[in-house]
Amino acid sequence: MTDSPHPLSPTATLAPAPSPSTSESAREARRVMQASVVGTTIEFYDFTLYGFAAVLVFGPQFFPGADPVAGQLGALATFAVGFVMRPLGAVIGGHIGDRLGRKRVLIGTFLIMGLVTVAIAFIPTYAAIGILAPILLALLRMVQGLAAGAEWGGAAVMAVEHAPANKRGLYGIAPALGTTGGIFLAVSVMLLVSVLGPTTFVEFGWRIAFGLSAVLVVFGVIARRRLTESPLFIKAVEQEPARVPLARLIRRHPGALLRGVLYILAIAAFGSTVSPYAVGWAVGTLGYSQDTMLLATAIGAVVGLALMVLTGRFLDGRRRARTVIIVMALLVPVSIAFFPILSIGGVGAAILGLVVGYGAAAACQSTAGSVLTEMFPTDVALTGVSTAYALAYCIAGFLPLAAAAFVAATGSILPVVVINVVISLTSLTVAITHFRRKRLAGVVAAP
Repeated sequence: MTDSPHPLSPTATLAPAPSPSTSESAREARRVMQASVVGTTIEFYDFTLYGFAAVLVFGPQFFPGADPVAGQLGALATFAVGFVMRPLGAVIGGHIGDRLGRKRVLIGTFLIMGLVTVAIAFIPTYAAIGILAPILLALLRMVQGLAAGAEWGGAAVMAVEHAPANKRGLYGIAPALGTTGGIFLAVSVMLLVSVLGPTTFVEFGWRIAFGLSAVLVVFGVIARRRLTESPLFIKAVEQEPARVPLARLIRRHPGALLRGVLYILAIAAFGSTVSPYAVGWAVGTLGYSQDTMLLATAIGAVVGLALMVLTGRFLDGRRRARTVIIVMALLVPVSIAFFPILSIGGVGAAILGLVVGYGAAAACQSTAGSVLTEMFPTDVALTGVSTAYALAYCIAGFLPLAAAAFVAATGSILPVVVINVVISLTSLTVAITHFRRKRLAGVVAAP
């Protein structure tokens, strides 16, 4: 069955519900965008903290007794298990969001993500409670994965559905800004905590970084409680709400779901390579200091934020298709050059490598919110966006684990480079064919 026109396109019969005034709608759209940024900031603050802790801390703290490689693999396995839970979280969150409203999902997932991260700060180590330590770590990571499965999709859908008709590409960068903002915040906090010294950092300094999530939770809940429901969702439920959004998605829009997964896969895979795997690889294999890599990551994240905003300004109107295809194409040469740049050695190479890596990943990430939201009709939008995004990250979440195993077995980083290049070419192909179908042309055009 062919996919129906997207409700934001000129050919669709579904239009946004009337608002009291244009200025009031614009103010609400900005509030939604800000709340979306805050939510995804804490999601990727948590994500980045856990990723760095997995490669730098969790091995000796929760898997002591094993050799360094086995300890790192064990820690990265707990990192990956959170991604396994994301599709289930996407289905649950999508069901609630497509039937009861987007706002409920945004508040609920935000609270769960933040509270779980705070709880990780208080888990006893293996030395204190034995095997229960890694078990608790894995269980909390699973709960975190459930919440994360719906968080990003809810933020993206709310931002795009509230946006002015001619700025949906720009407003769609909201979750991407939160993504890179969360990475920058996490790295900055870890840099501050690292002044305690390597031994203190490993013993308890990392716990401070996790505990600070409590501050973000307070700000996020306040921001999201003030939001109004999506006007497109209100209109959709007045017509024909889906009893089981996932069933309707699979039955009516399987092609859109597959395209969504493949489109996001390169962004997720390369992002997982840059952070956290590359940092642990550079410290353990190339001899970089931990602080050097954290500083380079922070600088890369700042450059990434700037490129996101720049890219977002070209994601509306006639330049849209060209912009999306160009930034997705950039992942191919960057995937090839990223590890060789780091291999040069020195602070300059670390900064250059992370700037190039984060810059390319950020530019691609900025397209994800609007492109994914436009692929699905409103009645299954949150389910479709969240499921596609979660499935892609579920697959990519195992890349750091696979990378560590490949490098340990072969002694070469080449397999990781090849995997990223193949995935990047696949996602680029999806982007090109998607725009040829002209499915997105009306989404960002003024009515």
